[in-house]
Amino acid sequence: MTNASWDEEVIGKALLRRVEASRLEEYLKEPLEEMIHYEGERTFLSASDDLLVLLVFTYIDLLGYLYKGKNSSSNAVEFMREYLGRVDKRYEEVSGLLYDALRHGYIHLATPKRIKLQDKKILDFSFTRSGRREDYLKVAKMRETQSTGSTVDIYRLSLDLPLLYKDLLSAIDKYAEDIRYNEALSDIFRKTFETRRNPEKAREEVLLGKPYIQDSDFAFVRNQISNL
Repeated sequence: MTNASWDEEVIGKALLRRVEASRLEEYLKEPLEEMIHYEGERTFLSASDDLLVLLVFTYIDLLGYLYKGKNSSSNAVEFMREYLGRVDKRYEEVSGLLYDALRHGYIHLATPKRIKLQDKKILDFSFTRSGRREDYLKVAKMRETQSTGSTVDIYRLSLDLPLLYKDLLSAIDKYAEDIRYNEALSDIFRKTFETRRNPEKAREEVLLGKPYIQDSDFAFVRNQISNL
Protein backbone atom coordinates (compact mmCIF):
# COMPACT_ATOMS: atom_id res chain seq x y z
CA MET A 1 0.00 0.00 0.00
CA THR A 2 1.39 3.38 -1.01
CA ASN A 3 1.58 6.28 1.39
CA ALA A 4 -1.06 8.09 -0.64
CA SER A 5 -3.55 5.21 -0.47
CA TRP A 6 -2.80 4.70 3.23
CA ASP A 7 -3.50 8.39 3.86
CA GLU A 8 -6.78 8.15 1.96
CA GLU A 9 -7.84 5.13 4.02
CA VAL A 10 -7.00 6.88 7.30
CA ILE A 11 -8.86 10.01 6.24
CA GLY A 12 -11.84 7.95 5.08
CA LYS A 13 -12.08 6.14 8.41
CA ALA A 14 -11.76 9.41 10.32
CA LEU A 15 -14.57 10.93 8.26
CA LEU A 16 -16.74 7.87 8.87
CA ARG A 17 -16.20 8.18 12.62
CA ARG A 18 -17.20 11.83 12.47
CA VAL A 19 -20.37 10.86 10.61
CA GLU A 20 -21.26 8.32 13.29
CA ALA A 21 -20.61 10.83 16.08
CA SER A 22 -22.85 13.35 14.33
CA ARG A 23 -25.54 10.71 13.88
CA LEU A 24 -25.46 10.04 17.63
CA GLU A 25 -25.86 13.75 18.40
CA GLU A 26 -28.63 14.26 15.84
CA TYR A 27 -30.52 11.10 16.77
CA LEU A 28 -30.27 11.25 20.55
CA LYS A 29 -29.02 14.52 21.95
CA GLU A 30 -30.85 17.07 19.81
CA PRO A 31 -34.32 15.49 20.24
CA LEU A 32 -33.76 15.32 24.00
CA GLU A 33 -32.88 19.01 24.07
CA GLU A 34 -36.00 19.80 22.06
CA MET A 35 -38.25 17.78 24.38
CA ILE A 36 -36.92 19.38 27.56
CA HIS A 37 -35.97 23.06 27.53
CA TYR A 38 -33.54 23.92 30.29
CA GLU A 39 -34.38 27.25 31.96
CA GLY A 40 -32.29 27.24 35.12
CA GLU A 41 -34.33 26.73 38.27
CA ARG A 42 -37.57 26.67 36.24
CA THR A 43 -36.55 23.46 34.47
CA PHE A 44 -39.19 20.78 34.25
CA LEU A 45 -41.85 22.71 36.17
CA SER A 46 -44.41 21.55 33.65
CA ALA A 47 -43.40 17.88 33.71
CA SER A 48 -43.78 15.17 36.32
CA ASP A 49 -40.84 13.66 38.16
CA ASP A 50 -41.94 10.19 37.10
CA LEU A 51 -42.00 11.07 33.42
CA LEU A 52 -38.58 12.70 33.50
CA VAL A 53 -36.86 9.85 35.31
CA LEU A 54 -38.43 7.36 32.88
CA LEU A 55 -37.24 9.43 29.92
CA VAL A 56 -33.66 9.67 31.20
CA PHE A 57 -33.35 5.96 31.93
CA THR A 58 -34.96 4.99 28.62
CA TYR A 59 -32.19 7.00 26.96
CA ILE A 60 -29.59 5.29 29.13
CA ASP A 61 -30.95 1.88 28.06
CA LEU A 62 -30.53 2.81 24.41
CA LEU A 63 -27.08 4.33 24.98
CA GLY A 64 -25.89 1.19 26.75
CA TYR A 65 -27.14 -0.86 23.79
CA LEU A 66 -25.34 1.33 21.25
CA TYR A 67 -22.19 1.47 23.40
CA LYS A 68 -21.75 -2.29 23.85
CA GLY A 69 -23.75 -3.75 20.97
CA LYS A 70 -26.22 -5.63 23.15
CA ASN A 71 -29.25 -4.61 25.17
CA SER A 72 -28.82 -5.43 28.86
CA SER A 73 -29.03 -3.78 32.25
CA SER A 74 -25.31 -4.39 32.75
CA ASN A 75 -24.46 -2.47 29.58
CA ALA A 76 -26.71 0.43 30.56
CA VAL A 77 -25.02 0.64 33.96
CA GLU A 78 -21.59 0.35 32.33
CA PHE A 79 -22.45 3.35 30.15
CA MET A 80 -23.51 5.29 33.24
CA ARG A 81 -20.36 4.46 35.19
CA GLU A 82 -18.14 5.33 32.23
CA TYR A 83 -19.71 8.44 30.71
CA LEU A 84 -21.84 9.97 33.45
CA GLY A 85 -18.93 9.09 35.71
CA ARG A 86 -16.73 11.43 33.68
CA VAL A 87 -19.20 14.23 34.43
CA ASP A 88 -19.51 13.46 38.15
CA LYS A 89 -17.34 10.69 39.61
CA ARG A 90 -20.05 9.71 42.06
CA TYR A 91 -21.86 7.99 39.20
CA GLU A 92 -18.97 5.52 39.08
CA GLU A 93 -19.95 4.39 42.55
CA VAL A 94 -23.73 4.54 42.59
CA SER A 95 -24.98 3.95 39.01
CA GLY A 96 -26.00 0.34 39.62
CA LEU A 97 -28.22 1.32 42.53
CA LEU A 98 -29.76 4.26 40.66
CA TYR A 99 -30.50 2.14 37.60
CA ASP A 100 -32.07 -0.74 39.49
CA ALA A 101 -34.08 1.31 41.99
CA LEU A 102 -35.28 3.94 39.50
CA ARG A 103 -35.35 2.35 36.06
CA HIS A 104 -36.53 -1.10 37.17
CA GLY A 105 -38.65 0.45 39.91
CA TYR A 106 -40.63 2.65 37.54
CA ILE A 107 -40.88 0.06 34.74
CA HIS A 108 -41.95 -2.86 36.93
CA LEU A 109 -43.49 -1.23 40.01
CA ALA A 110 -44.57 2.21 38.69
CA THR A 111 -42.54 3.84 41.49
CA PRO A 112 -38.91 3.93 42.70
CA LYS A 113 -37.92 0.94 44.80
CA ARG A 114 -37.74 1.48 48.54
CA ILE A 115 -34.87 -0.66 49.79
CA LYS A 116 -34.40 -2.34 53.15
CA LEU A 117 -30.67 -2.22 53.83
CA GLN A 118 -28.80 -5.02 55.58
CA ASP A 119 -28.74 -3.00 58.81
CA LYS A 120 -32.57 -2.74 58.63
CA LYS A 121 -32.52 0.96 57.65
CA ILE A 122 -34.86 2.02 54.83
CA LEU A 123 -33.42 3.75 51.75
CA ASP A 124 -35.74 5.84 49.60
CA PHE A 125 -35.30 8.58 46.99
CA SER A 126 -36.29 12.22 46.76
CA PHE A 127 -36.36 14.45 43.69
CA THR A 128 -35.19 18.06 43.79
CA ARG A 129 -34.85 20.86 41.26
CA SER A 130 -32.31 23.24 42.77
CA GLY A 131 -29.56 22.52 40.24
CA ARG A 132 -26.92 22.71 43.01
CA ARG A 133 -24.17 20.14 42.60
CA GLU A 134 -23.31 20.32 46.31
CA ASP A 135 -26.78 19.00 47.21
CA TYR A 136 -26.79 16.26 44.59
CA LEU A 137 -26.77 12.56 45.55
CA LYS A 138 -26.78 13.38 49.24
CA VAL A 139 -28.55 11.25 51.84
CA ALA A 140 -30.88 12.96 54.33
CA LYS A 141 -32.58 11.42 57.36
CA MET A 142 -36.33 12.01 57.72
CA ARG A 143 -39.10 10.85 60.04
CA GLU A 144 -42.08 9.27 58.33
CA THR A 145 -45.46 8.50 59.85
CA GLN A 146 -46.78 5.05 59.01
CA SER A 147 -50.43 4.09 58.46
CA THR A 148 -50.42 2.62 61.98
CA GLY A 149 -49.53 6.03 63.44
CA SER A 150 -46.00 5.01 64.38
CA THR A 151 -42.97 6.85 63.00
CA VAL A 152 -39.88 5.43 61.36
CA ASP A 153 -36.58 6.85 60.13
CA ILE A 154 -36.25 6.98 56.34
CA TYR A 155 -32.99 7.77 54.57
CA ARG A 156 -33.57 9.53 51.25
CA LEU A 157 -30.97 9.84 48.50
CA SER A 158 -31.60 13.09 46.61
CA LEU A 159 -31.66 13.15 42.84
CA ASP A 160 -31.67 16.61 41.30
CA LEU A 161 -33.58 16.38 38.00
CA PRO A 162 -32.00 19.39 36.21
CA LEU A 163 -28.53 18.01 37.03
CA LEU A 164 -29.45 14.48 35.96
CA TYR A 165 -30.69 15.88 32.65
CA LYS A 166 -27.63 18.05 32.06
CA ASP A 167 -25.29 15.24 33.09
CA LEU A 168 -26.91 12.95 30.53
CA LEU A 169 -26.40 15.54 27.78
CA SER A 170 -22.75 15.91 28.80
CA ALA A 171 -22.34 12.13 28.82
CA ILE A 172 -23.68 11.95 25.26
CA ASP A 173 -21.12 14.59 24.24
CA LYS A 174 -18.30 12.56 25.77
CA TYR A 175 -19.50 9.37 24.10
CA ALA A 176 -19.70 11.16 20.73
CA GLU A 177 -16.16 12.45 21.23
CA ASP A 178 -14.91 8.91 21.88
CA ILE A 179 -16.64 7.70 18.72
CA ARG A 180 -14.79 10.37 16.72
CA TYR A 181 -11.40 9.00 17.79
CA ASN A 182 -12.00 5.32 18.58
CA GLU A 183 -12.53 3.09 15.54
CA ALA A 184 -13.65 0.04 17.52
CA LEU A 185 -16.24 2.09 19.41
CA SER A 186 -17.41 3.71 16.19
CA ASP A 187 -17.80 0.31 14.51
CA ILE A 188 -19.90 -1.06 17.38
CA PHE A 189 -22.12 2.03 17.31
CA ARG A 190 -22.58 1.90 13.53
CA LYS A 191 -23.38 -1.82 13.36
CA THR A 192 -25.72 -1.69 16.34
CA PHE A 193 -27.48 1.46 15.14
CA GLU A 194 -28.12 -0.07 11.73
CA THR A 195 -29.05 -3.63 12.75
CA ARG A 196 -31.42 -2.56 15.54
CA ARG A 197 -33.96 -1.82 12.80
CA ASN A 198 -33.91 -5.53 11.88
CA PRO A 199 -35.19 -7.17 15.07
CA GLU A 200 -35.96 -10.85 15.42
CA LYS A 201 -39.35 -11.71 14.00
CA ALA A 202 -42.01 -12.45 16.62
CA ARG A 203 -44.56 -15.16 15.75
CA GLU A 204 -48.31 -14.61 15.99
CA GLU A 205 -49.00 -18.00 17.56
CA VAL A 206 -46.45 -17.29 20.30
CA LEU A 207 -47.88 -13.85 21.02
CA LEU A 208 -51.41 -15.28 21.20
CA GLY A 209 -50.19 -17.40 24.08
CA LYS A 210 -49.75 -14.27 26.20
CA PRO A 211 -52.71 -13.65 28.53
CA TYR A 212 -53.11 -9.99 27.55
CA ILE A 213 -53.23 -10.56 23.76
CA GLN A 214 -56.57 -11.46 22.16
CA ASP A 215 -57.58 -12.65 18.71
CA SER A 216 -59.00 -9.16 18.13
CA ASP A 217 -55.50 -7.67 18.31
CA PHE A 218 -54.44 -9.49 15.17
CA ALA A 219 -57.89 -9.32 13.56
CA PHE A 220 -57.59 -5.53 13.78
CA VAL A 221 -54.52 -5.46 11.52
CA ARG A 222 -55.43 -8.52 9.43
CA ASN A 223 -58.68 -6.92 8.31
CA GLN A 224 -56.81 -3.86 7.11
CA ILE A 225 -54.14 -5.94 5.39
CA SER A 226 -56.82 -7.84 3.45
CA ASN A 227 -58.18 -4.55 2.08
CA LEU A 228 -54.85 -3.35 0.69
